[in-house]
Amino acid sequence: MAQRYILQLAVIVLLVSSVASSQVTVSLGSANLHTGKIGLGVDGITGSPNLLLKYFFNNRLAAQLIAGFSIDSPGGSAPAGTTEVTGIAIRGGASILFHLTQDQVSPYVGVEGLYQTTKPAGFYTVEPGRRNSVAGGAVFGAEYFIIERFSVGIKQRLGFDLQLDAPEDLHFDTSTLMTGRYYFN
Repeated sequence: MAQRYILQLAVIVLLVSSVASSQVTVSLGSANLHTGKIGLGVDGITGSPNLLLKYFFNNRLAAQLIAGFSIDSPGGSAPAGTTEVTGIAIRGGASILFHLTQDQVSPYVGVEGLYQTTKPAGFYTVEPGRRNSVAGGAVFGAEYFIIERFSVGIKQRLGFDLQLDAPEDLHFDTSTLMTGRYYFN
């Protein structure tokens, strides 16, 4: 179901970018990217969202702090001999992004790193320990500025997920996230 929403958003962003790059001047907003511009937003709108804090060093280069968490509580009663464990995931990371244009549709590229600690939810005879992982990779995305202070967008990450606990597992993966952001200045 989430894939359907991501596909719909991708089509909308492509349509908007083609209209925005044509000679039609129906512009509701502009990016107005500048030194000191600060935005607060979310990504992963359809799943467990992360909170984003974006700061522009100049009109193209920005850094972003990422923080998120999720809580998962299993339903029902624990079967005899088991314990109900509430799952939790805590995430934190950062990214460096370079905006290719300063237009109403502003595509960007960058790198992103994320640390996560998780404890799985469920019914267990022996309570599981926390799992730690590091994810990172290249980021490709675009923001559509509906008005100067509000943007929606899509972000694609191509990277890896390294499980730090034994057994150490390395996965290469992609992820697509929708974003929404409010800029204060």
